[in-house]
Amino acid sequence: IASARNGDKTLLVEASGVLGGQATLGLVTPLDARFTKSGKSFGGIMEEISEKTIKLTKEYCSCGVDGKISHIASPHILKYVLVDIVEESGADIYFHTTILSANTDGDNITSVILSGKSGLIKVNAKCFIDATGDADLVYLSGAEYVLGSEPGVFEQLSETGLNKSHFSDNEYSGYSHDGLMQPVSIFILMGNVDVDKAVTFNNKDLKFGDLGITKEKFLEWKFANTCGFEVSGDSIPMPQGRVLVSRSTRPDIAVINMSRVVGVDGSDADNLNDGEIKAQKQIIAIVDFLKTFIPGFEDSYYIQSGATLGVRETRRMVGEYVLSGMEAINCKVFDNPIARGSYIIDIHDPSGRARAIGGDIKGDYYDIPYGCIISKTYNNLLSCGRCISVDHIAHSSTRIQGTCIQTGQAAGTAAAIANANGISPKQLDTNELHQQLLKAGMYL
Repeated sequence: IASARNGDKTLLVEASGVLGGQATLGLVTPLDARFTKSGKSFGGIMEEISEKTIKLTKEYCSCGVDGKISHIASPHILKYVLVDIVEESGADIYFHTTILSANTDGDNITSVILSGKSGLIKVNAKCFIDATGDADLVYLSGAEYVLGSEPGVFEQLSETGLNKSHFSDNEYSGYSHDGLMQPVSIFILMGNVDVDKAVTFNNKDLKFGDLGITKEKFLEWKFANTCGFEVSGDSIPMPQGRVLVSRSTRPDIAVINMSRVVGVDGSDADNLNDGEIKAQKQIIAIVDFLKTFIPGFEDSYYIQSGATLGVRETRRMVGEYVLSGMEAINCKVFDNPIARGSYIIDIHDPSGRARAIGGDIKGDYYDIPYGCIISKTYNNLLSCGRCISVDHIAHSSTRIQGTCIQTGQAAGTAAAIANANGISPKQLDTNELHQQLLKAGMYL
């Protein structure tokens, strides 16, 4: 959207038939990280998308969305909004198309080879932006990247006091080795739920007695000791170790985020396949668990699950600058930032020992500098979204939708300015980019 609005001929390549990724296909309905902690909107295209989506959600989904849950958007409405705004911008879309390889010449990418229903397509361009989440273009072009956690990076959390499991004072000991990735999940929608009653069980270490049953009674349940429900100790086993129910666009429909498969590398074909199978097999067990044991779900019914596995972390491009978790937590200020983040440090435990690790950042927001979206390897390769240049800890906050949209607007704008000036994105004057983003309504 940003590159097209700034005058560039732009092609958006999408592997599925829907824009939005996890926000649409994955049913991840909260449009989070839209505001500073004190409530100031980050603005720009992110605000435009969210406001239009929430307005149409209220109008067409009979949703009863009030101020309390106005960050929730119908994924089905969002599909329309994204296509509408992209088309209006003048950008072209290739649906059902994936990237196979990249051609390079020295310090530049010259073209990519795409695969679509009609065969192979070669596309030449002056700039390339990797918005794949998994840094697929970065990987295929041979650009430098990091996979999972870096050596010793977790020790930073102890210096900030965030080396704790969420919703507890329990300190977390860290990882035994590097290269670990956050677990994968699939979201679920269930109807006819008493959501007010159900949410009271969220984020608690539930014992068998808390639900009026014994361990022996639980072992009689037909899904006991299946993937994620293995019985050990006095706590009720669940894939994420907790009930996690959220409100949706309707008062009687709940969004369930309780599946979890650890040890999955979403950038590896075999690993991804194995993760899909295990996560999808968890879905019916989770639905039955909620209906059988959790008050509020007695007369509920299963509506649907996400159409794709939710992958939190894989490859990240190595850029001219790598934002650290310490900088995000301590809310470092940069000259000429291109985006801002405000979400908590939210590391879903790669080992599965804890639910999630981290907590609130120390200020209102943190800045993201231009170096985080420009490749260290190539002059004309940028990234945005989940695969920008940050470390494992900072990534657990920057991966959230509102921040991803902001870095997308920055990358598209940078490409357009560079092309207009006949230079590479690496030669760009960051003050010029910063000023252009301010004019486009971003809060920077």
